[in-house]
Amino acid sequence: MKKLETLGEKERAIVEERRRRGYRVERLSRFGGELEPHLRALVARLVPGVPATIDLAAFVDTHAEHSLGRGDRAPGLPAIPELLREGLEALAGRGFAMLPDDQQDALIRRMRRGEADEELGLPAKEFVDRLLVKALAGYLAHPSTWKQIGFNGPAYPEGYAWISVGAT
Repeated sequence: MKKLETLGEKERAIVEERRRRGYRVERLSRFGGELEPHLRALVARLVPGVPATIDLAAFVDTHAEHSLGRGDRAPGLPAIPELLREGLEALAGRGFAMLPDDQQDALIRRMRRGEADEELGLPAKEFVDRLLVKALAGYLAHPSTWKQIGFNGPAYPEGYAWISVGAT
């Protein structure tokens, strides 16, 4: 990866524009359509204060199938992509995105305590916990967040170096 200073004027302008604009997608692929506003609303309540340049809903949409661990789940629990879809469909049926913030927060609290399973017709605690993990992973993976916490980025930006005893 080239350092910004080594780029030509045109390349530097492109990089700066992308950095300024941030990462946003026009439309979500997996959880788009009627599910998108509910995903965006839920993510905004779960991880508040995220800058507009970080599109957590797009990260969740893109990484729904990627395991962030061992991939284990409770018996009878659907795979994560299906669980997320079922949960978002249940929230869409309740008009979650149109609810006032305090009602959204109350429903999220009930889901986190496992008290909304019958109301939503799914294991709500598992749903919201898995979605929260995906959203936090997206937030912490973003370079803007790295800058906020003082992390300079991955080591060896010029590529990995082979280091061993006697190497020259």
